[in-house]
Parts: sequence; structure tokens; C-alpha cells
Amino acid sequence: MEERIAHLKAEKNVFTVSKADILNQWISYASVKEILILHKINEKDFIEKYASGVFDYFMGVIAGSRDIGDCPVMQEFLAYLKFREISADELFEICSNFRRSMIEFTYDAKVNSKEIFEDISYIFDKNFKGILKYYTDSIFQKLIDARQEALRAAQAKEYFLSNMSHEIRTPLNAILGFVNLLMDEDISNKHRNYLDIILNSGENLLSIINDILDFSKLRSGEFNIEAKVFSLHEELSHTMELFVASANSKDITITSFIDPRIPKELFGDVLRIKQIVSNFLSNAIKFTPVGGVIKVEASCHNQQLTISVNDNGVGINKEDLQNIFVAFTQARSSEHDNKEGSGLGLCISHQLAELMHGKVHVNSKVGEGSTFWLDIPVEVQNDECQIFNDISDFQKLKMVVYAKDKVLDFRHESFIKYAEIFTMDISVVDTLDCEFDICIFVHEKCSVQMKKEIINSEKKYIALMSREYDTYEQYNHIHAMCFPLYCSKIHRIFNELLNPELSLTHDKKISNKFKGHILVAEDNEANQELIKIILSKYGLTFDLAVNGQEAVALYKRNTYDLILMDEQMPVMNGTDAVAKIIKYEEAEGLSHTPISALTANVLKGNKEKDLLNGFDTFLGKPLVLKELERVFIAYLKLDSYSVTYEDKTDVSLINKKEIIGLDSKKLMKELMLNENELIMLLTLFIKKMKSTMTDLAQAIKVRDYKKIALLSHNIKGSSGNFRIELLQKNANEIEKRAKLENVDYPYEKTFQEIEKKIASIKVN
Repeated sequence: MEERIAHLKAEKNVFTVSKADILNQWISYASVKEILILHKINEKDFIEKYASGVFDYFMGVIAGSRDIGDCPVMQEFLAYLKFREISADELFEICSNFRRSMIEFTYDAKVNSKEIFEDISYIFDKNFKGILKYYTDSIFQKLIDARQEALRAAQAKEYFLSNMSHEIRTPLNAILGFVNLLMDEDISNKHRNYLDIILNSGENLLSIINDILDFSKLRSGEFNIEAKVFSLHEELSHTMELFVASANSKDITITSFIDPRIPKELFGDVLRIKQIVSNFLSNAIKFTPVGGVIKVEASCHNQQLTISVNDNGVGINKEDLQNIFVAFTQARSSEHDNKEGSGLGLCISHQLAELMHGKVHVNSKVGEGSTFWLDIPVEVQNDECQIFNDISDFQKLKMVVYAKDKVLDFRHESFIKYAEIFTMDISVVDTLDCEFDICIFVHEKCSVQMKKEIINSEKKYIALMSREYDTYEQYNHIHAMCFPLYCSKIHRIFNELLNPELSLTHDKKISNKFKGHILVAEDNEANQELIKIILSKYGLTFDLAVNGQEAVALYKRNTYDLILMDEQMPVMNGTDAVAKIIKYEEAEGLSHTPISALTANVLKGNKEKDLLNGFDTFLGKPLVLKELERVFIAYLKLDSYSVTYEDKTDVSLINKKEIIGLDSKKLMKELMLNENELIMLLTLFIKKMKSTMTDLAQAIKVRDYKKIALLSHNIKGSSGNFRIELLQKNANEIEKRAKLENVDYPYEKTFQEIEKKIASIKVN
């Protein structure tokens, strides 16, 4: 080593006495200064604490008193640079300039030579090559360690979030279940109010848990996008209607403009699109004051779908906007700082949009409101527009919009926007003393006197309403059109108004027709017939199983689009059948067929239990057509949109039988049945009940609690479908007590009440 740097060693004293000059020269270079300033390193501290020690180490190597690498201050120096986040390239720049200052000094001291240059270069090459490798390797290893630690932390967090969510559900289901049981008891209004608070808080907690589960799936990469053909007009109108009730509770009006020029069929993940829009609407209602307005708009240009939700709520601060899509954050507002929520909804929406190669945006101003919108690419499957197949009848009409002093408000404007797209002949007037075929007016903006004049008129009117009232229900020349407005609703109201004879002789039902083959597992004969009638009306084909074992056998032989599975059946119950179907799918590598539970146990806890047991969704008994259609919309393909008319007058003339003991008109309306169908179902019901009651009487006699619970459950489900509330309540009471094996309960007394009610139902 000494021989290798002999020339440099001979001049070492020259360097030693000029230490200060060499160090000052080192830090004076522009590139070194820039690095020191960038990383906020004080020049004096740098020289005194580190550069001076490095120089001494360098001279020790020249003198032979130190070996290369034997420099304690160098380790401190490197640690200091790492702390200041100096990169390996920046370290190389600093070291190179030290070498430069040493070489330039040899010229100033007139000791420069080829040999001196080579000696200095040799020491730097040997020394700093090792230093740079060590520094780079340590930084790289630190990054690897940090990444692994971050991954472990992320995995632990996702595991915690997922398991915590499920763990919370278990006791929460019990809490909500028992709260619902207590609600059925004879309690004071004060205590009922307490239970309402517990129930609402519990349901809000369930909503938060669902957000956490979605967030966990998104973070872990388990969230899949499932695209399919859909109609935005139908899907978005249905989504908006779901929020009307909560908006009405705050006197908020939801207006909309779903551009009729949007293609009829698009291709994308409609469930996720609706989830994002639902989140926008939920937030808008939450933060909009009483009496506010929410505007929903949708358009599609060049296969880019845009859906926006605008409100006139409290708005969002600029500083909050930066983190509005960050998990577990909420916009601050002194006026709304007690709003519930997980702070995950917008974050989930943001990530869902990105998964679909789209983006969510926000624009807000404090005190004026906010606009959230979704931009997402979609494929156009059918470029036919949603504008009605034949609007020529509408275009021939002379229409006027009545507004006092011709001053329009947002409700007038919402209708006019559609009318202009449909090229209707429409004008604004401030008097009813003019020629028109149809007059559109805003119910809430008209005086009592003006409403009386409209009611007494013989002309045709459409009343735009922020919420549904029955003010004009008995008048055939006035039809209510409630917000939000969309193509199918406008089309229906105009048809009804222009064809009053249909209103007099027909009971109008609007229903979606679906494509699909359904497997129905239901052991109750009356329920079987009811479901068969309903499925037929929706245009669906089906196979029927009377127990879980038969359902599994049918599933293995056929292909189905949806399964409706009763929970409690003989031979094999619904839960066991679902487990066998899922196991068969996994073994055969089949795609999963969605399964909906059919159950009379509609407590929140039972619903959650069903979902955990493999069911995809949940339908309570009595069957509610809107809920059934919600399931169809989620899992089946739409066939076509149609307006169906059933002539009740003709049926009543043909059928002279009389139904006694229940509200037949209400039942026919809710279940979309004609009188012949209802009579047939009731006959089956009465026949089935006689057999069931005989078995129940024997079970009560011998106190076979398991059989008592099963039979009373069957009575509860069947009577619920026929809306026989007293029968349903009594059967539920027996079932509840039998499950607890309550020996003190007067089963015979309740049985007699059930028997009496069944005997009162007759078809003569």
C-alpha cells in the first residue's frame, strides 16, 4: 500500500497544513452547496462534525496509520446523510467533489504530477467504491425491510378489519334480534322510543360494517368487477326511487335529468355504478338542510358515461376537499359534526371507479353545496335511444306550463328540459284562460283557489309534486307526477291522462319482464301457487321443489339463473341445501348461481345469518313485489319494459264467487292478481290450513315443541302472503314460545284464535 502511494505520502505535510482551505473548497462547489441546501445541512456543522473527520481519516491512510475502511466518523457521516435522505447519487457527488478539491489543491501548492493524481485517485477509488456500495446496499435493504414491514402491517390490518367486521356482526345480530322481539311486547311509549334509538343505531352500525368489508376487499384485491348489459334509464330511476322516502322525511326534492339520448343498452358493472351513485345520494341527503334540492343528471358521449349528484347543502372546505376520497375521513362541519358514517363511502366509490377505469370528482363551495360526479367508460350494446318508441301523440298536443308571473322554479325547469328533448309544443303561461290540451303546474306553488279552479275544470292537467299526495286521486282529468322525473314515468303519466277509459276499466300494472329460468324450493302448496303466478307474470320459467333434497337434485340436472330457497322445509332445510349446492359448484368448477332466501323470519339478525350461510340475498314473507323485483333486477337480464293491463271488470262479471274475511281488493292490488287467481289461491290455502291445524293440535297436545314451531312457522308464512295480520301474529307468537320450549304459555288459547280466524275466511 505504501509503495502504491509513495509520491502522495512524500507530500502529506503540504495537505495537512492546508486542511481548512481544502475543506472550504470542497463545500464551495455549486453541486455540493445545492445538495446541502436541499437537505437543510448547515455548512459549518458539516465541516466540523463530519468533513474534518473524513479529511483526517484520508490523511491517516496516506500516512499508513489507518487502513481503508478504518474510519469511525465515516459510519456516523453515512448515518447522518441517510437521516437527511441523501441519495446514493448525491453521496457520489459529495465524495467526487472531495477528490476534486484535493486534486485542485495540488495545482495551487505546485505539487501536481501524474503520480500524485494517480495516488489520490487510487485512494478514492479503493475507499469510496466500498463506501458507495455499503451506502447503496444499506438503503436498498432498508427499502426492502420497510416494504415487507408495510406489507405485513397492511395484511394484518386487512385481516383485522375483515374479522372484526364479522365478529361485531355476531353480537349485533343478537342485540337487534332481541330489540325486535321487545318491540312486539306491550311496553310504554318511553321504552319504545329507547328501543327505536337502539335499533336505528344498530342498523347504522351494520351499514358501517358493510363499508368496512367493502373497503377490506378493495384493499386486498378481492373485489371483482362484473360487467353486463344494462339499461341506465331503468337502473338509475330505480336507484333514485329508493332514496325518495328518506329525502321526503327532510322535505328534500330530488330532481333528475337522465338524458333520453343515452343509448338503451350499455355494458358495464351496473351494480358498482349504482353503489357509487347511492353513496353520492346518501351523502347529499345527509348534508342537505330541510327543504333543500338534490339534482341528479346523467349523460353519455363517446362511450363515456357521466352521472352527477348536486345538492345545495353545507358545502365542503377547501382543505377538506384534498382528503375527501381518503379512507376514514369526513368533511368537517360544525353544523353537521354529529353525522353518522364510517368515512369510507367516498373512498370506496373512488376505488370502485378506478377499478372500472373511471374517476370520481367533486366540486364544492361552503354554504352553497356540492357536486359529486362519476366519469366512467362504457360499451354501447344497443345505440337505440330511450326516447319513446312513438311520441307522435305527445308532439301533436299543445302544452302549457303554468307559473305565476311566468316565473319558473326548479320543478318547472326539470319538466321543460325533458319536453324540449321530446320536441313538444310547450309554452309558459300565467293564466289558465288560454287554449291548451294539457296544462302542467307545480302543486306546491299553486294557491288553494287555483287548485279549486283546476279541480272544477274539464281540461287535462298534470300536477308536478315534490312528494306524493292523494289530492287529485279521484279526478281523472288530473294526474300527479312526483319527482324525480325520468322517461318511463313521464311516458306512463301521459298515457294514463290521454287514455282515461283505461283508468276506468283496467287496473294498470307496470312491470319489468325478465329472462331467466328459476329454481323454486317451497313446501307450502298455497305459496307454491302464488310464486308460480308471480313468476309467470314476470315472464320467467321455473322448476318447483318441495324440499331441500329435491332442490339439490334438480340443480344438479339443470341450469338456473336464480334460486329462491325457503329456509324451513321437510326432509332437508334451505340452509343445508344451499351448503350442498355451493359444495357441488366448487367441486365441478361451476360459476355460482345466486340464491335468495325465502323466510318469514325477517329480523335483522336472521337476514345477516342467511347471508353468512351462503345465501346471496334475502326475501321476507309476506312477499313484497318491489323487493322481489329488486332481486330480479340484481341477478336477471331484463327482457323488455312493458305496461300490462288487466281487465278487472270482465273478471268480476265472469266470477260470481264472494271472498269473505279479508280485504280482497287490497290483496289483488299488492300481489298483482286477478279475482280468479286469488280465489284459487285462497281455496288451496284454506285446504292446507285445515290439514296443518289438525297436525298442530296434535303437536300441542303432546307438547312436541319442535313440531309446534315448524307448523306455526308454516302458518305464519302462508298467512303473511295473504296479509292476514292477526293469523300471522298469533302463529308467530306460538312459534316464538315453542322455540324457547316455554311450558307456561297457553298454546291452546292462541290455537283457538287461529282456528277462529281461519274459519272466518270463506270463498262462497
